[in-house]
Amino acid sequence: MRSPRNFVLGTVMAAMLASLGACDPEGDRELGASPDARISIHAVQPGAPTREGLAYIEAVARVHAEADGTTDVDAQGAALRRGLALPVPAGLAEAEVLRLELATRLGETLASRPEGVAVALDLLEPMLDPERSLPLDRASARALVTLGDLAVEAGDDALAVGSYSRAIRVMSSLRKELER
Repeated sequence: MRSPRNFVLGTVMAAMLASLGACDPEGDRELGASPDARISIHAVQPGAPTREGLAYIEAVARVHAEADGTTDVDAQGAALRRGLALPVPAGLAEAEVLRLELATRLGETLASRPEGVAVALDLLEPMLDPERSLPLDRASARALVTLGDLAVEAGDDALAVGSYSRAIRVMSSLRKELER
């Protein structure tokens, strides 16, 4: 019987290989570019509860509900953009994960249109730059997989492989945390 870990890793690897088969090696931003699979992660340390923090969390939940309430891609995108524009209260470490979820969902929404792939890449790449430390959360793994999918659509093999590799490492770290 396969362990859940082997199943997850096998599924992700199969998806990576399938995606790479669809990639155009001439589409890399730099011919011969190597994948950047560096990753730095950190645990999100919850801050002290505040009224401002709760209000922010509730506002983000309303944004997601608004986006869920429509099938219009433009309305979904507008709602998610408003969520990203919300001012983040000081000391709310959880906001990092909430913003990553909003950005990932916006990226997925934008990518539903061919011209939106480049815009989605411009949104997510800086947030997921290998130089930045990412929160140890499933939101990071999902964002990295989304970035990899966008890179496949854009024909950037190096970015796709690096993003998928980083997602696997986040998932592996999450698994290790659960086993403790």
